[in-house]
Amino acid sequence: MKICVVGLGNIGFNLFSFLSQKFPESVIGVDINESLIKELRSRGHRVTSNYRALSGIEVWLMAPSTGDQGQNLFAALDQMILYPGSLISIESTLPPGTMQRLRRYLEDKGFKVGKDIFLIHVPHRVMFGVDKTVCDTPRVMGAFTQACLEKGRKFYGSLVPQLVEVKDVRVAELSKVVENVKRYLDVAFAQEMYGYCVDHGLDFEELRRAVNSKNNVELLSTDWGIGGECLPKDMRFLRTVCPSALLDGAEQADQEYRDRIAYQVGKGKKILIKGLSYKSGVKDLKHSRGVDLVRALEAIGNTVWTEDPLFSPEELIREGFKVNNENDEGQKEERVVLERRKALEPGNE
Repeated sequence: MKICVVGLGNIGFNLFSFLSQKFPESVIGVDINESLIKELRSRGHRVTSNYRALSGIEVWLMAPSTGDQGQNLFAALDQMILYPGSLISIESTLPPGTMQRLRRYLEDKGFKVGKDIFLIHVPHRVMFGVDKTVCDTPRVMGAFTQACLEKGRKFYGSLVPQLVEVKDVRVAELSKVVENVKRYLDVAFAQEMYGYCVDHGLDFEELRRAVNSKNNVELLSTDWGIGGECLPKDMRFLRTVCPSALLDGAEQADQEYRDRIAYQVGKGKKILIKGLSYKSGVKDLKHSRGVDLVRALEAIGNTVWTEDPLFSPEELIREGFKVNNENDEGQKEERVVLERRKALEPGNE
């Protein structure tokens, strides 16, 4: 069985690594990012940027970042050499309605879905910092035909702890978006409660401890705002097809929370930001609200130093940040200190 993982970002590479261990010599990865391919090849991975070098692929696992209209998926499909009998599994999170567009695309190419080609949607699930692989948790699977479901079941059945099959592929499509938007709403609510606690002299962590003592309730912790790639993107996906005052309000509340953090210390200050990664415990600066905060503070005339336990000073400097240095005389003056779990409670040092 020849397997190809399309898109080797955080999700795709995690999937590629897992499958390469499961099916040695049977898995190849493809990505249009030439520098990424060069780096992965230097580490011994079987990858390419040339779709035309991929022939006889029996299972295509598609995990690129889709773009707001799914355009990256269609760009990849344009390059793929498809054979009758192939399984195409879409693991990327999709704007609702994309699977139907994919079906029309394939049938316009002469492939009858469920007979000539087998198309399924198995949206990825992973909590970076908790799960080791994208196959550690139950997965939802949807398709247009029973034959497609059966083909998908044969492939995924031994790979994941549980395969939750749904009759309507639109349910599979919507399920992942809803998961992430629900998380967005929960975080936005936590930010509102944190702001209320600060305004009224209450201990937010004590509130969390009290609330979370009930086993079916969780008041989340807060950060620099709702960041990462997935939650803001999936909020856009859902708002496009489901206009809602609730969703609009959550997005506005997050923006106001981030603005409050940035403007609470004023202008012309010296500031130390503790924690830059997009998520505590995950070494990644892409889509980080901490990075956004640094740039916003600098834009209004502040001098900002940074530190993060996951990054060395040299790594932060390469990314264009000033780093905390206790031996620097210029940093010994009093500074405002902002920490990611206490973003609305600036301290001094």
